[in-house]
Amino acid sequence: MHVILGALIVVGTFLMAFQYIAQDFSGFFHEYAAILLAGVPIGLAVLTYRFTTLWRAVKGLWLGLTQNPRTERDRLVERLVAFGRAVRSERPGQAAAILDGEKDRLFRHLGRQILEQCDPQELELDALVVGRRELYDYRAGEKVFGSLGDFAPAMGMIGTVIGLIKLLANMRDFENLGPGMAIALLTTLYGLLLAHLLYLPIARLISDRRAQRAENLNLIADTMLKIARHRPLHEIQQLVSNGSVGSGGADGTSGGRAT
Repeated sequence: MHVILGALIVVGTFLMAFQYIAQDFSGFFHEYAAILLAGVPIGLAVLTYRFTTLWRAVKGLWLGLTQNPRTERDRLVERLVAFGRAVRSERPGQAAAILDGEKDRLFRHLGRQILEQCDPQELELDALVVGRRELYDYRAGEKVFGSLGDFAPAMGMIGTVIGLIKLLANMRDFENLGPGMAIALLTTLYGLLLAHLLYLPIARLISDRRAQRAENLNLIADTMLKIARHRPLHEIQQLVSNGSVGSGGADGTSGGRAT
């Protein structure tokens, strides 16, 4: 279904843009180039990716714009230490209250596993699965907006070639050679602007947010594993203070900081 819809968007955009290709050049805005570069990259994205991936990409963009894992890290550190202290002091009611007020899904999930006294190996496996799921939307956003950043310049070049073909077909009309060349080159300009001022910066923003979120997930997973293995409280405090991660990478890594 997404292939058919994407193809319809691409074909419809071409047909609509061709209605304006003969308009006179009047500056840096031209309907032919604008319609072509606004619609065709979107159509190609719809044609390429399933609706679920596109929806995840939208959610990834929303997360990238509205959440800042780097500032969230300070709050997580404080809550992890408080939870570890409650568990080590054998105060399950206080630990449960901390989990009830926690909005991080991985924190809540692993914390409940600890209170249920699950095996640390099972906890590590859950951290891996839940952590990967937490990063799906970010990865989809990176992929889709990165693809749009590739589609836009390519579509700009195609629009320029189409404009040049039309120009060469009317070489006898010397008065329109300059404006015709300008209109043809505008599609390349629009494609480059869309790619490097919109799509690729969005992809980089989402990628940066994903890396920061992966660090937080690794920190949560490693801290929870130390709590589950009954490590001394000072080790937990040292871990969250240093922000180091070990072998329980929640994003699928086996040691080292996520990238």
